[in-house]
Amino acid sequence: MLKATVIVARDNPSEVSAIELWFSQWRDKLVSVSENHGCGCCVDIWEIEGPSEAFAELPLKTYTGSGPSHGA
Repeated sequence: MLKATVIVARDNPSEVSAIELWFSQWRDKLVSVSENHGCGCCVDIWEIEGPSEAFAELPLKTYTGSGPSHGA
């Protein structure tokens, strides 16, 4: 499993659409998704843990970091 911080600029409609589609395809396979830590008006930020296959399909500019999860 991998962990990542995902950041989406709300003023970029293509990023918003891409992350919504990604969540609809992967949400049931993700180990954890934090509450949105962004303000919700200009940026959305989540801490996500899930399979590498899910992260491979994330739009690259929204995917800010990852590493192996420990204890999972």
